Formats: sequence, C-alpha cells, structure tokens
Amino acid sequence: MTVHVATSPDVVSIIQREPQEALVVDIEGPTAEMPRMMADAFGRTAAAVESAGATFAGPPFARYHSFGEVVRAEVGFPFLGRVEPPVGPLRIVELPGGRAVTTTHVGPYDKLGEAWERAQAWMAERKLVASGPPWECYLTDPETPGPPVTEVVMPIR
Repeated sequence: MTVHVATSPDVVSIIQREPQEALVVDIEGPTAEMPRMMADAFGRTAAAVESAGATFAGPPFARYHSFGEVVRAEVGFPFLGRVEPPVGPLRIVELPGGRAVTTTHVGPYDKLGEAWERAQAWMAERKLVASGPPWECYLTDPETPGPPVTEVVMPIR
C-alpha cells in the first residue's frame, strides 16, 4: 500500500476533501476490545470489496461516533465501483467532502491521543467548529516494519 501523508507529522492544517463512498461495519464495545473488533471489521469489508470486484479508493478508516470506555464507530474502506447489496452487518456510507482539519501521527497507536489533542487545540484556537464525526485513516499496515502512520481527520464547517 502506498502511504499518502496529508500533512507532515505533527503539523495541523485544513484540507479540502472530496466525498468518498465507503463500505463499513459498525462496531461497539469496550476500548480494550477495539483492536479485535477493528481487525474483524477490516477483514469483512475488505473481503466484500474484493469479492464485488470494486477497487479500494483509500486506506482503511474508523469514524468515531463515541469514544471513551465504550467505543461506537464505523470501520471499513472507501471504494470505487459497485458493492451492492451489502449483507449482514455491512453497509455503505459516505465520508463527507468539504473542509477538514487534519494531522498525521507517526508512532504507536497508544500515543494517537496526542494527535487528537493537538488537532482539537488547533481548532479551538481558531474557533473552528466540527461538522460531523471525526475519523482516523490507517496509512500503513500494522504488520509492516516501522512505526504506524495514522491520519486524524475532523470535518469542519
């Protein structure tokens, strides 16, 4: 997989995004179960995109609807082509286009909170308001040697 880093690590900026159709699985459970839940969701959505003959249109992502002791998120892949009809827990969503605050984190997942805090502080300083749920794009495969690279995306008005 090619790594596309929207910004240099630790830099916060505003980007313009195009909307993207994505296939997702909803997950909900304790934070400690996230790695297992996400791996299962990525496996299901990747298999469905491939079996439909569609093309992956970006890295895997998790869009968060709540985060704390219990996590609720949509987890999957953006795609191009046709993936219909989704079955079981699979469903098609749109990652919104428009302006978004973004920052890239290079390092372990347990330090991702630093990137979120950096982006939120940057938004607060500029009085920017979120326009929907934020998400993380996982730009490198966790099995690849080297530190993981993750992009944090926060859509804004």
